[in-house]
Amino acid sequence: MEVLINAIWQSFFNITTIVIFLTPIIFIAVIILITYFAQRNTYMKSGYYTETLTSFSVVRRDKGLYGEYLISNKLSKLDGSKRFLYNCYIPKSKNTTTEIDIILLHSSGIYVFESKNYSGWIYGSESQKQWTQTFQNGKKERFYNPIMQNETHIKYLMRLLPEFENNIFYSIIVFSKRCELKKIELDTNRHSVVKRNNLLRSVLTTAKLQILSDEVIEQTYQKLIQYTQVSEHVKKAHIDAVSKQSRKG
Repeated sequence: MEVLINAIWQSFFNITTIVIFLTPIIFIAVIILITYFAQRNTYMKSGYYTETLTSFSVVRRDKGLYGEYLISNKLSKLDGSKRFLYNCYIPKSKNTTTEIDIILLHSSGIYVFESKNYSGWIYGSESQKQWTQTFQNGKKERFYNPIMQNETHIKYLMRLLPEFENNIFYSIIVFSKRCELKKIELDTNRHSVVKRNNLLRSVLTTAKLQILSDEVIEQTYQKLIQYTQVSEHVKKAHIDAVSKQSRKG
């Protein structure tokens, strides 16, 4: 009998130990699941999902797409008439394109956003071809000047929209809050370089203007929407061209 009682107590002890060990793990797992589904629910109601129809799981795994989604969330708080376009493949020549991350058609103008979901310290000037990303361990990476990149975007976008004066186009480079804009030198006022958490404040400086009517915004949106719905062949050709240019540069 004593052996049986000891065996029962030992089993009870083992079960209790397992429960005590698993409880915080289960609690953390439940919190993660609740957070995930709450974020997913918010995402499914967003304008970004309505426009792109990209699943939350895909967006959450892709830093670039997730950065675009966070930018659109910030910009959705703007008053006034607005329309968004994401990942527009604007034609440059017969077989080449330039991809614009986000275009905002707003009553105050046309905003062209280049999203950079980087970490580390960022250094660069408007005139430098290459900018620098520095990590805590001292490692450095070079990347193409995003201001020049966005100038190219706007150049070809303006070709598609010759009815607009160039002074209603706004170039905004948006970095993630994970980075530090350590030293950014701008020679003109044609561009803004901001972290995502300061984006809305930056846009609000011009957003009170009334330049484009609701009708013009909708007409422009309908003109550009086709460039967000390109084939996989066009997307692959664009990626190949960018990779080829990177190897040269």
